[in-house]
Amino acid sequence: MNKIVIILFIALGSLVSCKKEPGEGGFASIEGKVYVYNYDESFTILKSQHYLPAENVFIIYGDGTTVSNDMKTSYDGSYKFSYLRKGKYKIFVVGKDSTQPYKSMPKEMLVDVEIKEKKEKKILDDLIIIND
Repeated sequence: MNKIVIILFIALGSLVSCKKEPGEGGFASIEGKVYVYNYDESFTILKSQHYLPAENVFIIYGDGTTVSNDMKTSYDGSYKFSYLRKGKYKIFVVGKDSTQPYKSMPKEMLVDVEIKEKKEKKILDDLIIIND
């Protein structure tokens, strides 16, 4: 009987002491929109600007350096990462680097976000990218 009580006490203690890392499994969310400026190949003439549908948006959990999840924007350029836990996140999209005309060099627009509340809803400013 004493062995069972000790095992239950140890198991309960390990559950209480576990700290959940940033990632899926919570009630918080991060959302926003992606906006694009479309230029000619030399990035001198603005051809169009609008919210960008079907664009990849990426999220990195915690202090990691690899993509944890991604999604495509909706018809209106919106995205939403749901079911997140408290912690730090990085949200990014990839466009072109206007300082490197004719080279098609990628350039990311990255935002650091911290969720501090269990059911927090973070609405980010527009993620702005440049394309040719």
